[in-house]
Amino acid sequence: MKSSKPVHLALVALWFTIATPVHAQAIDSTRLISDLRVLSADSMEGRRIGTSGNARARAFIENAINRIGLRPLKASLSAPFVAKSRAGADLHGVNIVSLLRGRMHPDRYIVISAHYDHLGVRNGVTYNGADDNASGSAAVLALAQWYKYHPPENSMLFVWFDGEESGLVGAKAFVEQPPVPIEKIIANVNLDMVGRNAKGELYASGASPYPVMKPLLDSLAASTRVKLILGHDTGSGQNNWIQQSDQGPFHLKKIPFVYFGVEDHPDYHKPTDKFERIEPGFYFRCVQTINEFVRHLDLALDRVVPVRVAGLQNKD
Repeated sequence: MKSSKPVHLALVALWFTIATPVHAQAIDSTRLISDLRVLSADSMEGRRIGTSGNARARAFIENAINRIGLRPLKASLSAPFVAKSRAGADLHGVNIVSLLRGRMHPDRYIVISAHYDHLGVRNGVTYNGADDNASGSAAVLALAQWYKYHPPENSMLFVWFDGEESGLVGAKAFVEQPPVPIEKIIANVNLDMVGRNAKGELYASGASPYPVMKPLLDSLAASTRVKLILGHDTGSGQNNWIQQSDQGPFHLKKIPFVYFGVEDHPDYHKPTDKFERIEPGFYFRCVQTINEFVRHLDLALDRVVPVRVAGLQNKD
């Protein structure tokens, strides 16, 4: 099947050209698919935290950031941290943090995030994690490239977290030792598994705990080309996704968030979560949809600021 991959990518590019309206072609679909393919390749060895495959994925993302022309927030794009595993062992991880300054409000920040780690190699079998979460990681690169050429009103931190699969340890490290004053982080948009869904459904969580997000999401749902469904952010157990990905630590700091993702599919956390099972058309529409949300959030962030201030004033 290796010889079919270039043909597959060419057909994907042709599909986008035919099926996508001219005004919507701002996201680089060819680069999006190419980045996803690289991040989910066998050479990345499943990207488990602390492994050489994880380091190769990080190098790829950092090279892409440099190609796009974003700069690090600090001296380096890499933000190392040490955390405890669920078993109590030390985990040495590295988040990736890049900055795009806002035109009007450079001192307040939207964090756009995805985790780049996955499960690694188990018993000699590579868990490629194409949807979980090479799809989100490549999408954040695509968003970073779009905003580089469409400067936002507010500053944006594009962040790739390490160690999500080990207990959200990268996101926890980020909010506990934030690279900017945490009161200046107004919102988080997190992407985790946005590459495939048999029903064409993309979920957006966060409007229940943060109703200020609901009008933006309702407006988006009425016009988007995917089935955008609000939910999975109330109650307890597995149906509440708030603490199941990297938006969780932001929520605990009372930072409003929206999390975009799909429901678990049969290949979730299995070695069959491969690039070939990504649905390119759905994936691209998801990234377009998320981009539209971020764009409207950037323009409407003054509505979110009072919610953030109230959260700071009512710390538990």
